[in-house]
Amino acid sequence: MDRKAAFEDVIRFHQHSCPGAAFGVRVAEAALSELGIETPTSSLVLRSETDTCAVDALQVLTGCTFGKRNLIHEDAGQNVFTFWERNGTQGVRIRAVPDSVVYRSEEIWALANRIEEGTASVEDEAAFATAQTDRIDAILNAPVEEILVIEKIETEAPRPKPLAPVDLCQKCGEPTSVETLHDHRGQMVCPACHLAAHGGVLPADHADHGHHPKSHRHQHGDHGHNHGHQHSHQA
Repeated sequence: MDRKAAFEDVIRFHQHSCPGAAFGVRVAEAALSELGIETPTSSLVLRSETDTCAVDALQVLTGCTFGKRNLIHEDAGQNVFTFWERNGTQGVRIRAVPDSVVYRSEEIWALANRIEEGTASVEDEAAFATAQTDRIDAILNAPVEEILVIEKIETEAPRPKPLAPVDLCQKCGEPTSVETLHDHRGQMVCPACHLAAHGGVLPADHADHGHHPKSHRHQHGDHGHNHGHQHSHQA
């Protein structure tokens, strides 16, 4: 991978230059190398445990995107990314080295907070911009072992969510995937309406009351409680 050209491609998509995007370039480079892949491909599956800027770089450089459903987001607030080839039984897990340049220092966080709060001086803004530029350069040029921990794992690739037909939510009336409609007191409702019905917070002891008859889970035996409601409005 031509790292400089790759970073430029990422910035065109991401719309600004930042350390997170640079980190994503290094993760993509390492993942493709470990898996013996030279160019972005639909044959990969990525599970990302963060929603930071690095994810945009991974979409550009690995071929894993939300639209192709081979990018799975499970937000644990960690710079951890796991890659598999589709239907594979081995993967590669990549995470940032703790206390490395990948992470902001306390000084940089203080500058960023003042900028966010609108209390930063001109000198603060200049210092922050310089620090970020220095981090980008360091991340793009650091030896891989200084910024990445790379581990082979022996687990099967997660299955991307299948495409599914839609039915109308019986609360808001909006077309919703049958995979996400949920039986609430005899009505099939979307996740937002289901949450609203519980006052915005699901009870700790909330049980799964059943799935749409056309959903994958229902058709494969996970019926939950059947409230006997008839469903129509297929789109």
